[in-house]
Amino acid sequence: MARRTSSGFTLVELLVVIAIIGILIALLLPAVQSARESARRAECVNNLKQIALALSHYESTLGVFPPGRMGCDGWTSDVCRNNPGYARPGTSGFVMILPYLEQDNLYELIEPFALGAVYPCHPGDRPDGTNDGWRTPEVDRAVRTRPEVYVCPSDISEPMRGSCATGSYALCAGSNGPTYGIDQVRVKHYNNGVFLYRTVNSHKDIRDGLSNTMLAGEVIEAHTVESANCWCIGARHLHSLRTTDNPLNTLPDEGVTVNLYGYRCSGAFASYHPGGANFGFGDGHVSFLSENIDLATYRALSTRKEGEPVSAP
Repeated sequence: MARRTSSGFTLVELLVVIAIIGILIALLLPAVQSARESARRAECVNNLKQIALALSHYESTLGVFPPGRMGCDGWTSDVCRNNPGYARPGTSGFVMILPYLEQDNLYELIEPFALGAVYPCHPGDRPDGTNDGWRTPEVDRAVRTRPEVYVCPSDISEPMRGSCATGSYALCAGSNGPTYGIDQVRVKHYNNGVFLYRTVNSHKDIRDGLSNTMLAGEVIEAHTVESANCWCIGARHLHSLRTTDNPLNTLPDEGVTVNLYGYRCSGAFASYHPGGANFGFGDGHVSFLSENIDLATYRALSTRKEGEPVSAP
């Protein structure tokens, strides 16, 4: 009788096959992760392009870009003289462009031109008390909403910061940042970028050229106290307003920082993409800037009329 032979794997052969599969997975995993990040980055670029175009459409319709913050803060001099608190809302420029991003329903919930609008400086200082209830159920629902266009898929920030939704992007106020603390003139109202407190600019004010001037860029850790970034609020160094004072991708509590009520803040643009971050420019194009970009060039791209001879990538 013929002798039977076994056709199964030995234990050694099985272990070799498992080891080979493990090696192949280890080799393929970085490629898969890279492909996923490329897809996320592409969506992020698309978001910033929509934001840049919405800002441009706002400007072409109304003659000016929206302010970075609709009202003054606690300042009561100069352009903020005789402004009661309810007339100094914290509403960000991102709220004002909602209709240009097909977000009309969300815009109407907030009613940006109503008394107080979003986070007014002193909501209860109207003598007749009519502004005490600025945070209506409708406004509350709106500020808790997180529009997809304001969220980068690579952003791992938590979706809420207290009682308002976070965002992945901020408008560019210019190059004057934490170096000048909370200076009303250099930082808030008369910075050298496009988006300021209350004061507005038009395309005619951008003498460095629309294609060479940043409108918006990415931020990280939007849920933290050092880098709080609620999309509906405009505030220096934090919510929806950042500067190029610090190099790109400076962490929220590193570099040159300003002490804001006990915590330190760098007010920097940054992203979770390897090596740099995306920025939307005045002509609607989006560029990925390297974190190693020359600091003088980086700052020059954030100003509107300083006359620096630089071009955006």
